[in-house]
Amino acid sequence: MFKIKGPVLAAMDLDKESDEVLRQADALARSYKVKLFVCHVLPEIFAVRPLFPQLNLDDALKFYNLEASVRDALLKRIRTVTDREPPKIEIEIEQGTVHAGILRAADTIGAGAVVVGGKGDHEGRRLLGGSADHVVRYANCPVLVARPSPAGKILAATDFSDPALPAVEAGAMEARLRKSDLAIIHVLDLLPAMGPSYGDSYGYSPPPMDLSDRMRTIGQEKLDACVQRFKAKGGGLHREGPAPPAILRAAAELQAQLIVVGTQGRTGVSRLALGSVAEAVVRAAPCSVLVVRLI
Repeated sequence: MFKIKGPVLAAMDLDKESDEVLRQADALARSYKVKLFVCHVLPEIFAVRPLFPQLNLDDALKFYNLEASVRDALLKRIRTVTDREPPKIEIEIEQGTVHAGILRAADTIGAGAVVVGGKGDHEGRRLLGGSADHVVRYANCPVLVARPSPAGKILAATDFSDPALPAVEAGAMEARLRKSDLAIIHVLDLLPAMGPSYGDSYGYSPPPMDLSDRMRTIGQEKLDACVQRFKAKGGGLHREGPAPPAILRAAAELQAQLIVVGTQGRTGVSRLALGSVAEAVVRAAPCSVLVVRLI
């Protein structure tokens, strides 16, 4: 059964959009009864003064004061959003590239989950920033991309492969903790196959009708079994076509508060399991997305 065992790490800026990250990270930590850490990454300062080495101490003092100011600002924001006080909250200040600092902090504390923000653009679309994208790709633990979300169902996507099973388990656990219904979606993408047409030419044609029907039957049977196994009160959704838009449409229809997808390994969003599907869903989802990794 899915469980977050290590502390939850919330990656925060000092903008208002980070409040949603903090709220969802706090809720996640409370649900799994683990400690909450907050991480903020400062730019790394490379000050080389070969002619005036005495100024290096001045630079160090300025950076120390900056770090103290940022820590105070973070603690004030944490108190406002979560009512937490030390030692129920710990703050990690890193330097350097943002995503590298977040990943370094996650490894240092042995994070059980990382929470990052999915921000919107001027047209209201919900996008994934470059730093958050890197964290989703390379974190060695589940990553929650926190976005403002409706209070709907939990939607877990599966293709019935091994990397997808932890995602359904995580979806079932989140549904139980949030007291929400779980819906499980499976998308059958019947891609055209290349074959000979006339003479030496080749063309694309859909799979044979009997094969397509058989694939639909097998997919529905597996989906029904998955719904029964995880007691998904939201039922099973069997859709056809390209997977990412099908999952996103289902999330919009259900007014889902969370989409759960699976990926594999540490080297990015796998192309073998949900792969590019997971990546597309994370980037464009209308709600929060939990990415669960099969190590």
